[in-house]
Amino acid sequence: DMAIGGIAHIMMVDDEDDYHLIIRLMLRKAGYAGKLTAFLSPDEALDHLRGEHERPDLLLVDINMPATSGFEFLEDCERDTLLSCQDTTVVMCSSSNRPIDMEKARALPCVCDYVEKPLSVEEFERIANDHARRAGA
Repeated sequence: DMAIGGIAHIMMVDDEDDYHLIIRLMLRKAGYAGKLTAFLSPDEALDHLRGEHERPDLLLVDINMPATSGFEFLEDCERDTLLSCQDTTVVMCSSSNRPIDMEKARALPCVCDYVEKPLSVEEFERIANDHARRAGA
């Protein structure tokens, strides 16, 4: 099975090119062979979700992006019902470990986790296991 923990499609929204590469390498190391849809801009990600009927199993969202923050991006998703919390595990990622961000992230209904960058193989596996448990529930 290519999917890890039932995760066959990962969507990533992060304005740093380098981080996209880091995530790709980490996923390869984790043995993930599913689909990765990566966006540098939250607006592009929103357009994609609006036009796409297949929802990602895992959504990795950077909190600190220049034009639209990760929080605003998720608010837009929620407003336009572009995500189903049942089907998509949302993980917010940040390089700055600010407690206020953590609290804000964990308070959002769809957010399952808050991780500090870079996302490690171990954390990815833990997230995938959580996803599998929730999907099976």
